[in-house]
Amino acid sequence: MLNKRRDIEVSGEHMTEKLKVSIVKSKTAPPAPIDERGIAEMVKEAVDLVGGIGRFVKPGQTVAIKPNLFAPFPPPVSVDRRVIKALVSLCVGAGAKKVAVIEGVSVGSLIKRVNIDRESGSDKLPRGMKTVDVMRLLGIKDAVEGAGGEVMGVEDAEKECVMVPCGKVLHFIDYPKAIKDADVFIDVPALKTHTMTMVTLGIKNLQGILNEGDRYFGHRDDLDQHMVDIVKVRKPDLTLVDGLIGMEGMGAGEAGLPVPMGVIIAGEDVVSVDSVSSMVMGIENPFVVGTTRIAAHDGIGVADPSRIDVVGKKIEDVAKKFALPLNYTQPIDSMVTGVYPNVDVYIGGACHACWLMAAVVLGSLAKIKEGASLIVGVDPKVPPGKKWDYKNTFFLGDCAIGASGETREIRNRITLEGHDTFLYGCLPYQQAMIKLEEILLDRGVITKEDLIKKARSARERFFDYYKKFDPTWEPFF
Repeated sequence: MLNKRRDIEVSGEHMTEKLKVSIVKSKTAPPAPIDERGIAEMVKEAVDLVGGIGRFVKPGQTVAIKPNLFAPFPPPVSVDRRVIKALVSLCVGAGAKKVAVIEGVSVGSLIKRVNIDRESGSDKLPRGMKTVDVMRLLGIKDAVEGAGGEVMGVEDAEKECVMVPCGKVLHFIDYPKAIKDADVFIDVPALKTHTMTMVTLGIKNLQGILNEGDRYFGHRDDLDQHMVDIVKVRKPDLTLVDGLIGMEGMGAGEAGLPVPMGVIIAGEDVVSVDSVSSMVMGIENPFVVGTTRIAAHDGIGVADPSRIDVVGKKIEDVAKKFALPLNYTQPIDSMVTGVYPNVDVYIGGACHACWLMAAVVLGSLAKIKEGASLIVGVDPKVPPGKKWDYKNTFFLGDCAIGASGETREIRNRITLEGHDTFLYGCLPYQQAMIKLEEILLDRGVITKEDLIKKARSARERFFDYYKKFDPTWEPFF
């Protein structure tokens, strides 16, 4: 079921006419403020250029809107609440019977991230924030309900197990019924880079409809295909990209950097929208984006720019060269081996996802003054007869922890000495990060004050930036 509502299957194999993708540019560029009315006009114009809301929403229909609300931070980490409100208003105005805004925040937001205390608004160390809490904090809940819609967190939504047609790595999904049964499905990503998929646009945004397990364990080296398989269950009828403020660098969370853009991009084919959006981000060849290339290959839609009709502004009128994540601009080994003088890395037979996670944990291990060793991969080679400091020898990932030979003897010695420095997972993602953080806290290598200071710094950076763009916004605790 590629598309529930359309009579014509929108795929690369069957389309003969060019697919339209619209680009609308604001009169004032962020971070200069754009008011709610101006944003609503941009959203309407972008939809009008691809046929108008009446082409997508009929009186009496139900609508599901899936925005990107990655974490408890305002744009560019999350979609602007006023963009979502404008879409809800358009749907209600078209006679929609029900408009539900549904999202599942990142697993990091659910289980790991250091947040503001929800009760007092003060700096504490509670873990986890559910989707509706994030919607309330960002003002999205009020905005949606004020426009006549309702909000829902994926973790609280009723789901139905569905088969993925022609799924290659994802075969069944616990799919939210609010989207599956809706007459119209609207995808609302943000214009961002991503350390694991280069960019996060319309296809990547659908990761948020999975349950926590599929969301978490999908972050392997087959993540791009995993994303494309999600679309095979239910292709969005309309995709609208919030590009008012983009994000570059080490996105898609608080490690990324804002890029003032002032654009809205829309179209019915999510692959075409992603193709155009990546070119707006300065990526000249959209086929270097894995999700776009694979989706076109699998017949989901059209990525070839020569088969896309860009209406409104031209790509070259609005494009900016986004800085890509470092792991897309320099060899990953340059961030792992030979980097920290007090950390020895033994890595062999590791996938690129574990290489990336090794790069992530090394900064923390380097804080151990005595020095540390990190063992990664399915077949890491280690020097025979080495005198290991077992307390400060860490295994990263299920492959390393399950490896045989000399590394098994090292694991045994670590266990016999009463240490637990095994950072499990495939990939060793948030849970591994949590465990390492707890180890370093317990040893006094880092303190709770360090974590609060780091969280406050990220929060203030994004909150202050966004307030300049939207002086009417205040976080709701």
